[in-house]
Amino acid sequence: MLATERESLIREKIITNGIVYVADLVKEMNVTSPTIRNDLDKLVKKYDDLDRIHGGVIYKSKEENSLSEVITGYSERSFENISLKKTIAKRALLLIENGDTLLIDSSSTCFELASLLAESNKKVTIITNGLSTGTVLKQNPKLTVLVIGGLLHPSSNTIYDEFNSPIYTMFNIDKYFFSASGLSIKSGFSEFNIMEVKNKKANVDKSRISIALVDSTKFDKDSTSTFCTLAEVDYLVTDDQLENNLANEYRKEINLLIG
Repeated sequence: MLATERESLIREKIITNGIVYVADLVKEMNVTSPTIRNDLDKLVKKYDDLDRIHGGVIYKSKEENSLSEVITGYSERSFENISLKKTIAKRALLLIENGDTLLIDSSSTCFELASLLAESNKKVTIITNGLSTGTVLKQNPKLTVLVIGGLLHPSSNTIYDEFNSPIYTMFNIDKYFFSASGLSIKSGFSEFNIMEVKNKKANVDKSRISIALVDSTKFDKDSTSTFCTLAEVDYLVTDDQLENNLANEYRKEINLLIG
């Protein structure tokens, strides 16, 4: 198939489905991931009604409150400190073993971890409250993916379990991956959103191993409410931009891993 023919087919799929993913197109068209990514980049530059997102492309709806705008809004926010988050995700991936049951939160840093899992050969079960996270994970048939049901706010990627879903009681959580708006040695891990505080505190308590993924820009910064102390978390994974003096201080309090 010629490149122009492939691009035309991809555009048709985008318009029909509203969204396409690199992993799906690679399988359907029997070409490499770099080839598909190059095709998508060309299409986004050529057509104003397409937007690039993590792992794919979406078709812009003309409706003001369209799904496209919701996904794009989250995508734009997730690009903040993206290189740091990718570095953290690569280091965190090394902590995952075949057969693990994972709980992954809806943060953009954990989304980067999910993106790596979607392209990996690992065979794990994953529970998440992240809408985008679940969507990217489902592309890998080796992964068993469960998305927690609940309340979804406009322009939000997080599903809030307000119905006390029994899904947690059905699984033994080996590892819980989460992020935080801020952390400090004195106050621990904290969030602005009180609903997230409640959920993350419970998840840390119920998981065998808890692993925080926090980029260096959030160190020594406290948010509204603390959901756990450093002592309650098994590993803290961050990027190599963390200052040495800060790294040494935190190593005294927690197992610090630097990507």
